[in-house]
Amino acid sequence: SAGETSSGITVTGAALGDFVMVSAPYDLQDCTATAYVQAANTVEIRLQNESGGAVDLASGTWRVKVIKM
Repeated sequence: SAGETSSGITVTGAALGDFVMVSAPYDLQDCTATAYVQAANTVEIRLQNESGGAVDLASGTWRVKVIKM
């Protein structure tokens, strides 16, 4: 069923207001991924299932890029 999940990861130097880009290591199967700085040194990655059905994503290494302006 449709739903969402999120997870925080440590990214040293990340600060509120920084831009964040996230890249999945596989096909997201109609899920959307967003990321933002939740707190100093913490990036939150959020997955939203847009498919209307169950999705089982494999484990893998995600990539996150924090852009300072």
